[in-house]
Amino acid sequence: MRFMRRSSGASRRCRSIRVNGTDVPYRVVRREVKYPRLEFKTGELLAVLPKSWKDEAPLLEKKIEWISRKYEEIQRALDGFKALGGNGRDLLVFGKFFRIRENGAVKIDFGGTTVECNLKERRQVKRLRTILKERLLSEVEPAALEYSQKFGVNFNRIFIRKQRTKWASCSAKGNLSFNFLLACLPKDLIRYIVCHEVLHLKRKSHDGNFWEQIGREFENYREMEKKLFEYWFLVQEYSRLSPLKIS
Repeated sequence: MRFMRRSSGASRRCRSIRVNGTDVPYRVVRREVKYPRLEFKTGELLAVLPKSWKDEAPLLEKKIEWISRKYEEIQRALDGFKALGGNGRDLLVFGKFFRIRENGAVKIDFGGTTVECNLKERRQVKRLRTILKERLLSEVEPAALEYSQKFGVNFNRIFIRKQRTKWASCSAKGNLSFNFLLACLPKDLIRYIVCHEVLHLKRKSHDGNFWEQIGREFENYREMEKKLFEYWFLVQEYSRLSPLKIS
């Protein structure tokens, strides 16, 4: 496997590395970190470097096999978008695509496959977002209450927000924040994410005890994690094509 770095323009802002005959684009950011790392969190390869580092090439060359493996996994996940039937004109809700009809009122037939909304009307699009947010909250809140009682923890508030790099998070104050993009996921994955996040109120790190307890709730948690990885990149791609710009 050969390493080759490419850049275009005097500023070298557009960069790529050649991996197995494919140019993989990447960006470099410098932060107050002790060690360098690579991320694929948004579908784009990101090299996070300490501010003292001048060149990312040694890191990329060292991790070239990891880059190749992750890039292939992401491409397979994006192929899943086609398998689900997505074309960028439909709305992905709870793991299935809904056909949008531009009728008078704003309505989602959750039991069917149609959404009524005039995408040219900003107020209707805003109303549709609100409906999706409320419906997502109706899935998240009961599950959070159930698991908080089961794990013997308390949460403060639940928020549905836009999050760029993660499905969910919890704060030191006990607030649970869930990515609005969860509205795209099948309900079993939503429930799994809620369980995972509520457990973090009790166990902060992903240690053996954490996964042991997760395994008692979801015997197939490894499969769930794999699906979430695939859906993450699928949804990132979808959100750029969505007529609602859902992300």
